[in-house]
Amino acid sequence: MLSALLAVVLSQPMPMGLPGPDAASGKALAPTALETARIYFIAGNLPAAREWGQRGLKREARVCKPLLKDLAEYSYLVSKYEPLTLEEARTLLALDKRISPKAVGKLTEPVVDRYVKGPLARASLWAEQGAAAEAVRFVDDVLLVDPANAEARALRLRLLEVADGGAPFDGGR
Repeated sequence: MLSALLAVVLSQPMPMGLPGPDAASGKALAPTALETARIYFIAGNLPAAREWGQRGLKREARVCKPLLKDLAEYSYLVSKYEPLTLEEARTLLALDKRISPKAVGKLTEPVVDRYVKGPLARASLWAEQGAAAEAVRFVDDVLLVDPANAEARALRLRLLEVADGGAPFDGGR
């Protein structure tokens, strides 16, 4: 229901000629081209995001030029037929955060599943089987892709304690 409403709102053309903020209330009358491009990006519609980025070049060139560059690089990485390398996955996640700092894009979710969530789950399984050293390799791959991942950092510290002869890993039980 919410996505249908969002689609209806986004399909409406942007009102042209409206002033930025309303002088009386201080609020914008319509979303900016940058905001609209980010909404389309989050929804996974890269052509519409690029179109709105190009529309914003007249009024918001300072922020829309880098957005268009990031969208082009992101589009290339997402469209690759072969699997991404860890470096490419890291680049794609960084581009996603630059394009849309508040939400992960729809096309980025499978990359996060494959290169972050999946290896973390495998690391936990290896650790539960008593193979902490092998589990650390999966966590290290996650940290190569997403260096700021707090869950991976915490898991790595616990695994290193086990590998060094500390208390056995109990899988959170």
